[in-house]
Amino acid sequence: MKSFLDCVYRFFGRLVSIGSDKYLHFVVGLVIAVAACKGLRSIDAWFMLSLVPAFFVMAGKESVDYYLRGEQFDWKDVAAGMVGAVVGVILFQQ
Repeated sequence: MKSFLDCVYRFFGRLVSIGSDKYLHFVVGLVIAVAACKGLRSIDAWFMLSLVPAFFVMAGKESVDYYLRGEQFDWKDVAAGMVGAVVGVILFQQ
């Protein structure tokens, strides 16, 4: 029982260590993918195509941060958005 609780505490400790920015990217990626899936359903297209606009939005936002705001391009933000997009596609198919 103690080892199970240690695993649970380590899991939530890692979740807490993720920056809040990544959660926002996750949610935005999820919303973009669900919206794209809704549009793709109307033309009977493959739902995985909704990952393309999510990637362009995530990479575009990081490019704006890099070129216009002088911040670092963060691939982890793009990855967090894409994880959200994949979750959105999976949830939309259910």
